[in-house]
Amino acid sequence: MLKGFIMYFQKLLLISLFAILPTFLFSQSSIESENSLAVFYEVDKNIEKQYNDFISTKIKTIGFNLTDPHRRVNDQYEVQYGSTVLTLLSFMPVVNDKAILPLLNIEPQIAGFAPFNMLIYKKSNEAKTFIGHLQPKVMLDILKIQNKEVREKFTATFKPLNNLIEKEFKGKKSYMPYHKLPNAKMINFEYTFKAPEDIDDFVEEFQNSIELAFINKGYLIAGFHDFITSPENEDDILEKYDAFWTYSLCHLEFSYHMFDDNKGARPEAGLFAPCTMYMYIKKGTNTLVVGMYRLHNWSETLNITDKKRLSLVEKLDTQIPEILTAYGMKDTSKTKRIRQTRKNHHEINIVIPSVPKITIPSLVPKVPVTPQVPQAVHITGSYINGNRAIKFSKRVPPNYIAHSFDKRLKEKKQNNTRVGEVTKGFISAYLRGSFLSVENVKKKLKKAGFDIIASVPINKKGTLISIVFTNDELIKLASKTNREFASNLRVLIDTKEKVISITNPIYLTRGFLQEDYNEKIAKKLLYELLSQFSKLKNSKDGLRYKLLTEFSFMANMPLYEDMIEVASGEDLKKRIKNNKNVVFTQELLNGSTIIGVKLRKRANKFPKKIGRNNAAMLPYLVLIKDGHAKILNPKYYIAYMYPLLSMSKFMTISTVPDAIVKNITRILRKKRKKRKK
Repeated sequence: MLKGFIMYFQKLLLISLFAILPTFLFSQSSIESENSLAVFYEVDKNIEKQYNDFISTKIKTIGFNLTDPHRRVNDQYEVQYGSTVLTLLSFMPVVNDKAILPLLNIEPQIAGFAPFNMLIYKKSNEAKTFIGHLQPKVMLDILKIQNKEVREKFTATFKPLNNLIEKEFKGKKSYMPYHKLPNAKMINFEYTFKAPEDIDDFVEEFQNSIELAFINKGYLIAGFHDFITSPENEDDILEKYDAFWTYSLCHLEFSYHMFDDNKGARPEAGLFAPCTMYMYIKKGTNTLVVGMYRLHNWSETLNITDKKRLSLVEKLDTQIPEILTAYGMKDTSKTKRIRQTRKNHHEINIVIPSVPKITIPSLVPKVPVTPQVPQAVHITGSYINGNRAIKFSKRVPPNYIAHSFDKRLKEKKQNNTRVGEVTKGFISAYLRGSFLSVENVKKKLKKAGFDIIASVPINKKGTLISIVFTNDELIKLASKTNREFASNLRVLIDTKEKVISITNPIYLTRGFLQEDYNEKIAKKLLYELLSQFSKLKNSKDGLRYKLLTEFSFMANMPLYEDMIEVASGEDLKKRIKNNKNVVFTQELLNGSTIIGVKLRKRANKFPKKIGRNNAAMLPYLVLIKDGHAKILNPKYYIAYMYPLLSMSKFMTISTVPDAIVKNITRILRKKRKKRKK
C-alpha cells in the first residue's frame, strides 16, 4: 500500500510539473541566459510622456535615433475595432546608423533589425508599464549572422542603451526567455532588372510600385529608412551600394488580433513590430536583394498556440512571398519554406505553398491599383450654387467718389462675393480657377498689390509650379512669435491638368494666426485676389470654420502649436546661404526668417499619392529665429492642407511626415569636414 501511495504521489507531482511548465518557461527572470528573448523594465506607473521624451531626445546622446514612431497604436485599434484592452501601446523604432553602416559592408542582412522596436505597453487592468526590446543575440540568430566582428560590434551598442534606460526609469529589470527559433527564419528574394540610365529614377519608381503592391493587400508602410542618405553616410561608407533602405511593414488586422483583441492579448509580441524588410542594390549589378524575418519567429519564440493568431501568422508568412513573387522576384531562400498548420499538440500538417507566377515585361511592374474611396465627409453648404450676390444699398454719403477697389469689387460681386468666405459654417481651403500661365498669374498678383517671393517647380517634371506671394499687411500680421508661418500665400499652377489653385487667405490665416487672427485683413486679402482672378470657385476641400484653430487629423495627433525643431546654432543664417535646397528667404518684422525648402525624393512625392491639386503647400516652410529652426509638424500641416484626407489615404503616406523631418534636418545640419580615407 505504501508503494502504491508513493507511485500515486510521484504521478501527481509529474502532472503538476507539466501543468506549470509553460508558465515556468515564459516567466520573467532577473538573470540573463542564452535563451533570453528580450529584456524588459517594469515601472509602477504610466510613464508615456517621460518615455516619449526619452526615446526622441535622450537616446541621441548614445548614437541612436528614432526613425518612424507610432505612438498610441491602441487608439487606432479602438477606432477601427471598437475596443481595446490596452491603455498604451507604442512602437518606437530606433537605429544606430554610426554603428550599423560599417557592418552593412560585411553582413548586409544586419539591416533586418535596423531599425528595431523599443516597445512600451500598459494593459488597462494593470498599473504597471512595460518597456523593452529584443536581445541582440536573438536578432543575430534570426538573421543567421555568424561573423564574429559583426556580432560583437552590434551587441556592444546595447550596453549603453540598457544603462541609459535603467538610469532614467529605475524599473525592475527582467529577461523573457523564448521557446525556440523556427528552422526557416528568413524570407529572401532577388529582383533582376534592366540596367537603367539613371539608377535614382529606377529606385524611385520601384519604391512607389512595390509600396502600392503591399498597400493593396492591406499592409501599411509604417516606416522607411534610407541608409544612403543618412547623415552618417556623408563619407560614403556605403560606397559599395547604389541603394540601401528598409521598410517597416505593418498589418492592422494582424497587429490588433495579436497584441490586443481582449482574451489572450499578447502586447509583448510587439517586440517584433513592425517587421523590417531590407532592400539593396550593389554597385555594378542589376540585382535588387530583399530580405525579411518570417512571422513564425513571433509564434515560435513566444510559443503562441491560439489558432486564430497562428492562422494570421501563417497568412502573412504566405502572402508576403506571394506579393514579391507576383512582382517578378525570385525566391532565394536556402531553406524551402513550409506551411505549418497545427492540428493538435502532436500533429502538424505540412503543405508546400503554391505561388502564382506573373510575367511582367516592363522595367518596373505596373501593379494594378484598386481605387480607394475616401471616407465621406458630409458638410452642409460645401457647395455654393446659383447667384448668391450680396445686395448692397445704393445710398451713398454726399460727395462720395467711388474708390477704384470698390469699382472692381462691384464688377466682380455677381460671381465672386461668396467665394472664399464662410458659408453655413464651412470654409474652403482653396480657390480653384481656369488655367493661366506663370507670367499671367504674376501680373495679376502684382496688379492686386502683392509681392512675388518665388516661383518654384515642386515636382520633378515641372508640371506643378508654386508661386509664393505676400504683402505688407500679411507680413505685419505674421511678425509675431509662432505666427510666422502665415507670412505668405500660394498659387499652384498645374500645367498638366490645366487649372490653378489659390490658398484661401481666410482658411490659412485663421488656422496659422490662431488668436491673432484679423478677419478684416483676411477678407481684404481675399477680395484683392478676387478682384483680379475671375470665375474662381470654392474647392470641395475645406473644414468647419470653428475647427480651424483646434484642427488635428484625429485624436492625439499634432495641433498647430506642436512644431518640431529641426536644427539649432548661431550659424543657422550662414547655413541657408548658397544652399541649393533653400528656394526662397523671407525676412519678417520681428527678426524672424521664413525660408522655403525644396524636399527631395520620398519626402516630396506625397502629392502623387493623395492629390496634386493641393500641392501648393510646397515648398515646405521653415521658421528661423534666435538660433533655432522649426517647422509645422508634417502630420498637422499635410492634413490641414488636405482637409478631405481619409485615414486609408493617409496610411499610404504614413512614412512621409518623418521623411520630411529627416530631409529638412539634413538640409540644415552643420556641415562637417570630410575625413580622409
